[in-house]
Amino acid sequence: MLDVYRDPIGSMEAWHLVWVWPTRLTERHRVCRQEHIAVATEKLAALRIINPKARLRAALRIDCEVEKILEHYHVRRYLKVARTVSAEHSFKQTRRGRQGPNSSYRRITRRHYDLAWIIDRASVSYDERSDGMYPLICNDRDLTAEQVLQAHKGQPTIEKRFEQLKAVHEIAPVFLKN
Repeated sequence: MLDVYRDPIGSMEAWHLVWVWPTRLTERHRVCRQEHIAVATEKLAALRIINPKARLRAALRIDCEVEKILEHYHVRRYLKVARTVSAEHSFKQTRRGRQGPNSSYRRITRRHYDLAWIIDRASVSYDERSDGMYPLICNDRDLTAEQVLQAHKGQPTIEKRFEQLKAVHEIAPVFLKN
């Protein structure tokens, strides 16, 4: 099922604009987004579990790993990730020997990082409204929206024949000098 709409205003360059909204493409975009969000949250959860055991103790390294995950799955708009810090204090005697009343201690602070994330439902719903939509620009004012769509669907055949004409038959332009 396809919905086709001809924009009465047109494009900025005064071309006619036709919006196409196929339902299968809409569903595919929605499913793809949900899969990307699910896989990215799984990767973030795995990073969160590995974090205390692994060598990811530096905040910058954790941020880099989070950025890689968000970039790879294209979910930066949908996942809001925050890094939290918790400090664990322990005390160690400054000098060797037995503990006594005059022993001095130094405090050792060890930081542990944790990840928290939420799914931004507003961004997801905003993008769901335009899922599957794409514009077609046409310079022929006499064509209806359906005719523009049919011409667009026939374009790969035309381009394939043009490619075969150039490649298989080895036709090349000839530039004559005066």
